[in-house]
Amino acid sequence: GADRKFLPIFMAVSTFFGIGPFVALLGGHSYNRAGWLPCLYSFSGGCIASLPSVNIRPCIINCNPPEIRGAALTTANLIINLARGAGPSCLTSMISIWGVSRVDGFNILVTVFWTITAIQLALLSKTLPVDQDKMEKELASYAISAITNIGNDYCSLSHDDCNTVQNELFSRSDIGSYCGDTTVDGDISLFSIENQSLSFDATAAKQSLRFMSGALREIGGGLLSNQP
Repeated sequence: GADRKFLPIFMAVSTFFGIGPFVALLGGHSYNRAGWLPCLYSFSGGCIASLPSVNIRPCIINCNPPEIRGAALTTANLIINLARGAGPSCLTSMISIWGVSRVDGFNILVTVFWTITAIQLALLSKTLPVDQDKMEKELASYAISAITNIGNDYCSLSHDDCNTVQNELFSRSDIGSYCGDTTVDGDISLFSIENQSLSFDATAAKQSLRFMSGALREIGGGLLSNQP
C-alpha cells in the first residue's frame, strides 16, 4: 500500500520540474537557430512532461469499476480537449486585459497551471491507495460471483460445501460469502468493459456526462466540508 503513494508523487515532481525547460525555451529571446541548447530544452521538456500523462490513465482504470471505466476515460479525454481550447483563450485574455507579451503569457500559464496540477497530483498520493483498495475488493466480488455462478451450474456441491471451498479460496479477503448469488450487491450484474471500450455511442456519452456531474458534485462537497 505504501509503495503506491510514490506514483502520484512521481507524477507531481515530474510535472513541477517540467516547467523549467519550457520556461527556459520560451524565455530564450536569443534563439534564432536550432542550436544545441534549445534542442536540449525541447527534448528534456517533452520527455519530462510526458511522464505524468502516461501514468494517469492506469490510475483511472485501477480506481473505477469495469462498467464505468469507458465513461471515466472518455471524461478524461473530454477534459484534455477542453483544456487545449481553454489555454489559448486564457492567453488571449491576458494579452488583451493586462497587456502582457505573448512570451510572458505563456510563461505565466505554464507556471501557474502546471504548479496547480503538481499540487493536485501530490494530493492524489493520499487517496489513490484507498480508492484502489476499495476497487480491488469490488473486483474480487465480481470474481467470487462468477466462480459461484459456474459452480452452481456445473457441480452439485451443497451450500455448506460451497461455503467451505470459498472460505479456503478467499480466506485472505474480507468480502464474505457470495454462494448462490450471481450478482454483486444483489442487484448489479457482471459487466464487461468491452461493451463500452469498443464503441462510443449516445449511451456512453450520457454516462460520461453523469460521471462528470457526479465528480463535480463530489469535489464541491469536499470543498464545502473543508471550509471552517
